Amino acid sequence: MPTVVIDDHLLRDVLVGDRSLDLGGLATSLATTGLWLFRLSSAWATPEVLGKLTTPVAALPADQQELFRARLVALPDEIEVLPLRQLAWPMALLQHRHRIVGRPLSAAMTEALTAAHALGAAIAVSRHDVGSNLKAAAEHDHVAFHIM
Repeated sequence: MPTVVIDDHLLRDVLVGDRSLDLGGLATSLATTGLWLFRLSSAWATPEVLGKLTTPVAALPADQQELFRARLVALPDEIEVLPLRQLAWPMALLQHRHRIVGRPLSAAMTEALTAAHALGAAIAVSRHDVGSNLKAAAEHDHVAFHIM
């Protein structure tokens, strides 16, 4: 079982307790990206606006929502986030390499794939938010890609 870089939807599920830290036996450790962490945090900056990221948590009792927010703000040590300072140049090279062959990647997708390379990790994304270009780029780069 490798380290797995998880998207914002799966991160939310782990922080709520709906998914285990080993993703049901898929991972030995978890990481996420700064941009996916930001996207989840941003969704909760205005919790009265319900969307794909916030609705499942908004349905929880108030004390469980507070626990989720506390874990989001002070991410558990078991979830690694590589600093952008370390990833920026490799991200730029990776994004360019995939763009010139017709696999354009957003900054979030590029950060995920670069983090997976840096950690020797797989990538796991929610079935609700699969980026086909990220999947294709991961497969091209021989990075295991899981849809959950």
